[in-house]
Amino acid sequence: MNSFFRCFVFAGVTLFLAHACVAQTAVRFARYPAPSPDGKQIAFSWQGDLWLVSNVGGEAKRLTVHEGYDYAPVWSPDGSKIAFTSDRYGNDDVFVLNLRDGAIQRLTYWSGRDRALGWTPDGKAVLFESSRDWEPYGAEPCVYVAPLKGGTPHRLHNATGTPAALSPDGSSVAFVRRESSWWRKGYRGSATGDIWLHDLKSDKFSRLTQTDTPDTFPMWSPDGKTLYFLSERDGTYNLWSMDIASKAVKQLTRYKGDGVRFPQIARNGSLIAYEQGMDICTLDPANGEIKVLTITAPAADVRKPQGSWMQVRGDVSEYAIAPNGKEVAFVVRGEIFVTRYPDGGTARRITETVEPEYGLTWSPDSKSLVFASERGGNTSLYRVTSDDPEEPRLRRTAKLKTERLTNSPSPDTAPVFSPDGKKIAFRRGNGNLVVLELETKQERTLLQHWNLGQFVWSPDSRYLALEMEDNEYNSDIYILNVEDGKMVNVSRHPNNDTNPSWSSDGRALAFLSQRDGRNFNICYLFLRKADDEKSKADWQDEEDAKHDSPKKPEEKPKDAKEKEPVQIDFEDIHDRVRQVTRYVGGVQELALSPDGKKIAFRSSYQGQSDLYVIDWDGSNERRLTTGGTSPNDLRWSTDGNTITFLSRGRISRIAAAGGTVQATDFSAQMRVDFAAERVYLFDAVWRTINEVFYDPQFHGTDWASMRLKYRPYLQHVSEDRDFSAVVYMMLGELNSSHVGYTPRTAANPEATETGMLGVVWSNRRDGDGLLIERVIPNTPAARSDVDLKPGERILAINEQRITETTSVWQLLNGTIGEKTRLLVRAADGTERMVTLRPISPADFRRARYDDWVKRNRKWVEEQSAGALGYVHIQGMGELNVYEFIRQLHAVAAGKKGLLIDVRFNGGGWTTDYLLAILMAKRHAYTLSRGGEPGYPQDRLPLYVWTKPIAVLCNERSFSNAEIFTHAIKTLKRGPVIGMPTAGGVISTGRRTLIDGSSVATPGRGWFTIDRGINMERNGAVPDHVVEDMPEDLAAGRDRQLEKAVQVLMDIVRTAPPEFPPHPPVAK
Repeated sequence: MNSFFRCFVFAGVTLFLAHACVAQTAVRFARYPAPSPDGKQIAFSWQGDLWLVSNVGGEAKRLTVHEGYDYAPVWSPDGSKIAFTSDRYGNDDVFVLNLRDGAIQRLTYWSGRDRALGWTPDGKAVLFESSRDWEPYGAEPCVYVAPLKGGTPHRLHNATGTPAALSPDGSSVAFVRRESSWWRKGYRGSATGDIWLHDLKSDKFSRLTQTDTPDTFPMWSPDGKTLYFLSERDGTYNLWSMDIASKAVKQLTRYKGDGVRFPQIARNGSLIAYEQGMDICTLDPANGEIKVLTITAPAADVRKPQGSWMQVRGDVSEYAIAPNGKEVAFVVRGEIFVTRYPDGGTARRITETVEPEYGLTWSPDSKSLVFASERGGNTSLYRVTSDDPEEPRLRRTAKLKTERLTNSPSPDTAPVFSPDGKKIAFRRGNGNLVVLELETKQERTLLQHWNLGQFVWSPDSRYLALEMEDNEYNSDIYILNVEDGKMVNVSRHPNNDTNPSWSSDGRALAFLSQRDGRNFNICYLFLRKADDEKSKADWQDEEDAKHDSPKKPEEKPKDAKEKEPVQIDFEDIHDRVRQVTRYVGGVQELALSPDGKKIAFRSSYQGQSDLYVIDWDGSNERRLTTGGTSPNDLRWSTDGNTITFLSRGRISRIAAAGGTVQATDFSAQMRVDFAAERVYLFDAVWRTINEVFYDPQFHGTDWASMRLKYRPYLQHVSEDRDFSAVVYMMLGELNSSHVGYTPRTAANPEATETGMLGVVWSNRRDGDGLLIERVIPNTPAARSDVDLKPGERILAINEQRITETTSVWQLLNGTIGEKTRLLVRAADGTERMVTLRPISPADFRRARYDDWVKRNRKWVEEQSAGALGYVHIQGMGELNVYEFIRQLHAVAAGKKGLLIDVRFNGGGWTTDYLLAILMAKRHAYTLSRGGEPGYPQDRLPLYVWTKPIAVLCNERSFSNAEIFTHAIKTLKRGPVIGMPTAGGVISTGRRTLIDGSSVATPGRGWFTIDRGINMERNGAVPDHVVEDMPEDLAAGRDRQLEKAVQVLMDIVRTAPPEFPPHPPVAK
């Protein structure tokens, strides 16, 4: 794993001239350039490894070879070493490459992300950024120092924010607060970065820049009098300089559109290297000369994206069983396969394209398969059949025939064969419902809409049951007459109704509904009034009569074309909807049995997600699977005896009466061309945004041209991280929040997670072991049988002594939940051995959050003399609402006012639930003998708070937390204190791509009701703007909280009582 190639090894690292006979490859989209201290050479990252080239370009030489991604090189002051970042052990850690002997040393071991930033002036330690301390809750990364000799890293200073750079003499650090996304263009708002200066000797902070545009990547001149930095203040990221003494700034580059990325300066100040477009460039700060480097690499050293053969045995994303029950088609990684059903075996590959296929539907005669495919750049419907008249089976035919059925600029998806085999219904765009007549190839648009959900044919092919949203985003179930286009809402409920399923006799529909709160449950609808009027005993009598009645010899089952016409009594049909289940955990999916009498469904109401069956009237519930099989895509066999489903990527089945789960196992091979797949993934991201982005003007961006602009980058990309960077640069052109691409993830066998004791380490490194600065409540260190205290030292972990060269994080890796022995020295010098079980970093972060909240609450109560309560809302999810209600009663009952803190709240969807609690009006009060005026809480749908409030927000209040803040201002419920919110408000979802990566789908904008202001890029501005300062962290001060207490106390002093005095005062 740690193979290392060196074609040169000596102190100066002299570059050899390329031999003319050696084939060369152009190096484009090289990243993170770092000039040597003398400015004569540039290290950079390319194809996931580190390389070295002359400052004038030429042939580059490889420095590292590893399967991990090596990037962000920074030179030591003497030029003998390069620190860099790599994910060799599952997460980003900091390493040092010794250029003299090629040795690589690991400096950081914490299982979170660490990234190299620079060196101390004496070259004895590396600076890096990390979020391992999480102080205060929600803060930015901090700068740490990792000694080259080893040991546990310590914080450089008591402030948050990166990137950062030490001055040449080490006396000051320039750092960025509120760092912005490097790939986003044009953002203006409160979340932009400013550069600050911290004098480490005097411990004084001073702000160097203050604009509404990002200022970042500070770099020092050799004499420490000038600071170079990156800024978007002229509309594009360009290099600027600042005279430290006068604060005068000067623009050094004047790019338009595509600006500077990731600049670094040589230690002697002779040049600044940076990315621009697909190039590495250099700037001479003295004369302003810019050079674009032409770089090559020996062709033999270049990693080329290779294809790979994959053994296909699972990971099925969808399937469809042929109506004759003998074959099953399924999709793996976007390709269609067919195998025998139910016993499986060797699978036949039906498609072989880079673009994915999905939406499988069989013809009723089981001879053809229709699907959607993104081949050719737009999504269309295709049909595949056997081209051998003697062998109609797709898995056995020697030759397949594929024909294109639709060709529209809008995507055509979700095809469904009609039971008579004559038509295919499908979705065009986001919401149009279209029917294709197969004989004539004519299309009819039955419905034009903007958001169409699932739809299913009636057994006689005359109707479609469908789910469709209105402008309030509430979905109902409709029945649409295919012939005349008439449509009837058959559910008519203000909460969502989804997932319609039609019985094969056409007499009933089942669907999911949110009629009990937010949980979906099963509803059932008889389409005929006479059926609805029957009792269960009537149905049993009818079944008995059928059973006892002799079958006539000439009778035979009717095929799809002979189905009896479906009869529907539409008058007051919505009143006949019956709710079958009322599970607290809800129902996530259902399928109605062919006879309409049983419903298979997935639910987690008993704790795990499993398969159940229930009768149509809610009786006779049976749990068919246990252990959390997470079944989805439920299908009944035509005889109603078997239920097939997907479970963790395997096609599985179980008898409807119960039994063991059996799988349809298969085997096949497919070759994946990774280079071609990346082109598809790039196009899929572009197309997704093109189809769903809420603003048809794309925030003023020529979105069509962005595809053409960034697609050429792909031929120079061989690593997933570099591919993600290209995608993000394209998305950044939108200047939008809620855009994003999440690459596929693969487990790294080298990865371990760090156990956390529950302590904060002191920066002091004198004496034995490590000194404890704080113990966080409700962590292993705070347990009564452990009782670690500030001022105590941990001398050893599991009998391994902690020395000045020992990293405590290395000793704690792999200890989560394991008994871990600590040798502890108390302040009085006595030593003891304690045993605890470390927790995960996520659990430690939660403990730090709880501690932060409790300290804030205690301070508020003390400063207000018990008049005010304090509640922090961590997120805008359902559990957060429950916690808010709990806290209202636990900490705010009896208070005169309430501080609601949504700082560092990342968003969600629950603003209106909070408003229902906070906007209630009192219309009466009640009084019992001997009691005081009040109101019975059990008469209210939610616990309410009607007394004064104030809201705290900041630049890290995001999305739905911003909607909440806007609402408080719009509705004039109370004052808002803090900093303007980020201005990132778009409702979004995610679309999963063929390799498991995903792209965000920002599809719904939010606007203020009073002025129609788009909340995206327009944050909520507080009534009292208060900025926190970097020195506040060390001082334990919260200026925003101080102001909020002052403002709210002024209100509660004059606020009327919640209830009037009793008896009433005569007027």
